[in-house]
Amino acid sequence: MGDHRSTAMSTTGLRVGISVALVALLAGGAFVVWQNNRDTCGDVRQVSVIADSGVKDYVERLAERAEAGSCLDFTVEAVAPSHTNERLSQRKPAQIWVAESQARIRQVRTALGRSWSDIGPSLGVSPVVLAGRDLPSDPTWTDILSDPKVHVDPPAQSDVSNAAVVGALAEVSSGSLTHQSLIEDLTKRGLMMNNNDGTSDLAKIADGAKPAVTLTTESAFVKFTRTKPSSGVEAIVPRAGTVNLDYRIADVSQSSDQGLAAEAIRAIVDVLQTDDGRAIRDEAGIRPPDGSPLAGDAGVGEFTVLRQPNRELVDNILRKWGALTKPIRSLVVQDVSGSMTKETDGRSRAELLREASLFGLKQFPKNTALGYWAFSINRGGDNKDYREILPIRPLSEKVDGVTQRVLLGKAVDETLSDLAGGTGLYDTTLAAFRSVYDSYDPAYSNSVIIMTDGRNEDPDSITLQNLVSELNIMKNPARRIPIIAVGISEDADEAALKKIAEATGGQAFIARDPKDIGAILLQAVSFRAEGA
Repeated sequence: MGDHRSTAMSTTGLRVGISVALVALLAGGAFVVWQNNRDTCGDVRQVSVIADSGVKDYVERLAERAEAGSCLDFTVEAVAPSHTNERLSQRKPAQIWVAESQARIRQVRTALGRSWSDIGPSLGVSPVVLAGRDLPSDPTWTDILSDPKVHVDPPAQSDVSNAAVVGALAEVSSGSLTHQSLIEDLTKRGLMMNNNDGTSDLAKIADGAKPAVTLTTESAFVKFTRTKPSSGVEAIVPRAGTVNLDYRIADVSQSSDQGLAAEAIRAIVDVLQTDDGRAIRDEAGIRPPDGSPLAGDAGVGEFTVLRQPNRELVDNILRKWGALTKPIRSLVVQDVSGSMTKETDGRSRAELLREASLFGLKQFPKNTALGYWAFSINRGGDNKDYREILPIRPLSEKVDGVTQRVLLGKAVDETLSDLAGGTGLYDTTLAAFRSVYDSYDPAYSNSVIIMTDGRNEDPDSITLQNLVSELNIMKNPARRIPIIAVGISEDADEAALKKIAEATGGQAFIARDPKDIGAILLQAVSFRAEGA
């Protein structure tokens, strides 16, 4: 293949000006027709549509045209990929979803345990490209994943990064990359994402933002170069080819609304069979579903479409990729009961835990959000076994000029120097889970990390059976909150910790020698990818 570099023609500004004028006229005509149709409708029915953020404007314009020839009233709402599960779990969910890819529809369907079978037609496609200044020469997908000078948005923001993963999987299939090497590359990229301040905004890149190269869509590139034809921003397709985002429209309605959803989908799809609909698609810089190049020299022209590997393999890798790249949001709950004074080789369990915790705190990426509780019987007073010391906040957030990371270090040091009382495990665990559940943030990987060297000793607390039952009742596929239980020494109640963790899809780790706490904590943090 050639270089596939593309810049805007000098006539772009004139073409855009004519297009804008034409759309304004069409929009005026659409209002008259829609108004006339509404006058003849016995009932104008409401249709709720959610669209992935990057395609919302395009879908909204198609829906406006669809209203002109129907008795439907569309409301289009932009929803980021990180919030889709939550949005589709609401009491009044949307009836239609326009997603950036079929793979994400399958992922969400599986996560929520839904039975959607109708993944409808494509509203157009847009290849994923590398865009910016000083582009690398003929890169592979592996090069892109491992290059810190290339910005890649996490899948919680866009499906664009998934194209890099699929591209790298294709390299595995061709034998040019091993599976183990791919996992290592994904892990490194995930860490880069969570510590990266880069941008996919082409305007900022044109103005000198670092890094100066980003993974984006041809659509975003075309729309930018139409407004800034002399920006110096270019776009290429990686050596082996690329992946299209295919903007699938799906019926995600409840059974009572499926007829309405089907009618609404037909109305939107029919718009694309008209000149008006094709004009809207062209202005969005989106190709027709068959992938034909955009008119003129816009975009990257002809390219090789990568043959995607086995669907099950793709879905499995993308699940892990999504979990790995989501920033961590966790409530850390530490045992400060009297038994933590017990020593191993001249050092107390509390001292070893403090050392491991402070070391681990330094390793968390800067976009991590952590909170902190300490617990032992009646630690919070009024028969409450836990004390809420710091709420969950990003580590970089400052309170009175001091970052959350520094505040956490001080809190760990102070609480593990004040040891007393028995272990109030069960009430504390339930309260911690409820706290994270109530404050759940779908943009993060939410969890509870609870560390203890004992077993529940509070005679007035709920029982283990009741705790597990409550956790099972609260468990919600749209709000995955695993409890990561870390037992310190042989004295920890391993059986109880396993039951607690398993009830939430979490895992229990036992540091049989307190000196192993540090390694166990690292395992516990990495569990989020394994549990995907």
